[in-house]
Amino acid sequence: MTSRPPRMWVPTTVYVLVAFVASGILVAAQSATGPNPELLELVQFAPAVAVAVVLFAWRGRWVAPFEVSLWRPAAAPTLTAAASVLVILAFPAVVLVALGGNVSVAAIHVESEPIGLLVLAQCVGACGEEVGWRGFLQPYLRSRYSVLVTGMLVGTVWGVWHVQVFAAGPAYASGFLLSTITMSVLLAVLLDPFRSGNLLIATLFHAVANLGLLTFSDAGGREPLLWTLMAVAAACCATAILAVRKFRGVTDSAPRESAVSCSIDPKLSLDGTCRDSDNFRC
Repeated sequence: MTSRPPRMWVPTTVYVLVAFVASGILVAAQSATGPNPELLELVQFAPAVAVAVVLFAWRGRWVAPFEVSLWRPAAAPTLTAAASVLVILAFPAVVLVALGGNVSVAAIHVESEPIGLLVLAQCVGACGEEVGWRGFLQPYLRSRYSVLVTGMLVGTVWGVWHVQVFAAGPAYASGFLLSTITMSVLLAVLLDPFRSGNLLIATLFHAVANLGLLTFSDAGGREPLLWTLMAVAAACCATAILAVRKFRGVTDSAPRESAVSCSIDPKLSLDGTCRDSDNFRC
C-alpha cells in the first residue's frame, strides 16, 4: 500500500463512470438473456462492478476504505434500521390511503414465482447495489467529509444513477432524488459509528424498501407525492437518531480515518489487520 493515496476525486470519478457504463451493458444483457426484471434486475450489480474496477485499478498501491461486513450486526443499528424502514413505508401508506389511493400487501408478487424467491432476489440485488453505495462510496467519502455531506453526496449519485426516473417528468424525478438523498443521509447517520454487519444492515434496509414499494403499485398517479413523503419520513428518522446521540453525548461530525476498512472475514481487514468489529425500486 502506497503512503500517498490517490486524489479523492480520481477513484470517485472512476467508480461513478464505470457504474453508469456497466448499467447500460447490464440493461442490454438483461434484455437479451433475462432474468425476469420484475424478479431481479441485473443493473443492480453495476455498483459492485464499479467497486471491482476501482480495487483492480489501484491493486497493490492503495487500499480503499471498504466496509462489507455481513457478520454480527450490532443490535442498535439493526433495530433502528428496521424501525426506520417501517416508518418510511408506513407514513406514505397512511397518507395515500387517506387520499383515496390503494396500498396492498398482495401486490408483493411476481407472476407465478414463489414469494420466497422474490424476497431472495431482492436481497441479492440490493446487496449488489450496497456493495458500491454503502460498502465503498460512503466510507470513502466519509474519510474526507462529514456524515451529513457524505450522505448527501452518495444519495445524489445513487439517485442520478437511476437515469430512467428523468423520463417520468420533473416532479417524479425531483421526488425520487429527494428520497434517495434523505435515505442515504439516514443510512450514513445510522451506520457511521459501527463497522460490524454494516453491509447486511444496508442490504436488508434496501431490500425491504424495494419490497414495500411494491405495495404502492396502484398509487393513482401520486408517485411524486409518494417519494416526497418517503423523503420526509427518512429525514425525520435521521433527525431523531442524531437527537438521541446528541443527548447521549455522541458526535459523528468529524471525518473518519481513511484507513478504516474491513473484509468479508469479520476479524480481518483488507490491509491484514485484525478488527473486532413495478419501477418504484430504489
